[in-house]
Amino acid sequence: MTSRIEPVSEETATEEWVVDLLEEAREGWYGDSAFFGAMAHQPELCRGLVDVLGQFPQSESLSPELLELVRLKVADAHRCAYCATVRTRAVEDDVAPKEEAVFGDVDTERLDERERQAVELAELLSGDPHRLTDDRFDSLRETFGESAVVELLLFVSLEVALDRFCIALTLDTTDESPYPTGLSYPFEGAE
Repeated sequence: MTSRIEPVSEETATEEWVVDLLEEAREGWYGDSAFFGAMAHQPELCRGLVDVLGQFPQSESLSPELLELVRLKVADAHRCAYCATVRTRAVEDDVAPKEEAVFGDVDTERLDERERQAVELAELLSGDPHRLTDDRFDSLRETFGESAVVELLLFVSLEVALDRFCIALTLDTTDESPYPTGLSYPFEGAE
């Protein structure tokens, strides 16, 4: 399936910083530039969102690896083919042994307590946030601290929205990336 809107490429970008961003995405961030290329149709919004995403994590109790597990759980919950396919390159080797634990039913035996709580939060926010209980918040607060819980909620909420953006576009990977192209929506991950 092809993307409903063709992402801006390094060749078609009209602003130098967009070219630099797409190169950074291709060479580093995700190893694929389609996500940022899609947002680049609105360059100033893209710049703002990239700046926001680059702020995570702030809290000492959150790590890039934990946030990647959360991102993958959101992708699984929404069945977003693009988000379930690409990986955050900086942490992919560290996260790879635990990926299967977040696709489908959460395998709590393969996750530590912090990972389990964060991934379960991602699953609840992706589905029905009204199911978040006071007891769960007490547990999250005890494990992470209040400021990190707020940061985690913001990160998951952004990922939920960005997954829906990718799904609406049926975003596909670029031909230059190491990932398969012709992604199929909805993504049928591990059940």
